[in-house]
Amino acid sequence: MNKAFVVAPVALILGVLGMKFGWAPNDDLDWDVALPLWTAAHVAYVVGYLALGAVLLTVWVWARDAARSAGERVGVHVTGAVGAVGLVAVLGQMVIDLLVGFEAGSRAEMSAISDRYHDLPGFDAFFYGLVPALSLAGLSVLVLWLAARGRVDWWPALLFLAGTVGIGTQGTALIVAGGVAVGVALYVVGRARPGVLSVPAARVGVR
Repeated sequence: MNKAFVVAPVALILGVLGMKFGWAPNDDLDWDVALPLWTAAHVAYVVGYLALGAVLLTVWVWARDAARSAGERVGVHVTGAVGAVGLVAVLGQMVIDLLVGFEAGSRAEMSAISDRYHDLPGFDAFFYGLVPALSLAGLSVLVLWLAARGRVDWWPALLFLAGTVGIGTQGTALIVAGGVAVGVALYVVGRARPGVLSVPAARVGVR
């Protein structure tokens, strides 16, 4: 199994835990503790989203191979491209957050530094609007496509979709639960290797 199917959800969950339970509720942390926490969480995010990019590419190829017509292949490629744009946006968001942390000398300074980026035309819309959500949305559609074509079972595909919806709510408990659901679904899909089809016995000389 491609290790990215495991690394992606695990790294992203670690990032969520660091931010939601370490950084967010403890605004009185010394900067010597807060900055490493901020950095570690965002590095986990970057690793997770890079791995998710590998997952997206793999599932994209599987879905392309499962397409039964030129029109279906076009739909698969458009969906994959949309997911890739979302990944670029969310990775950019994580890198920008890291740069803000490195430039700031305290938690209070981060807001002023961040505002400089957010004042750039189109910055919020691309990096912090709905565009980053397209990464999981595109991947969800491709996994559902594989289920529709019989390459994976429906339950992990629907579990992945439910996990994606949970993450999208931005509620801490639902984000964590959604991340676990996505992790389980990706593990099952990755082990299924739907892009690798078994060869009928008759074709290999077995009777």
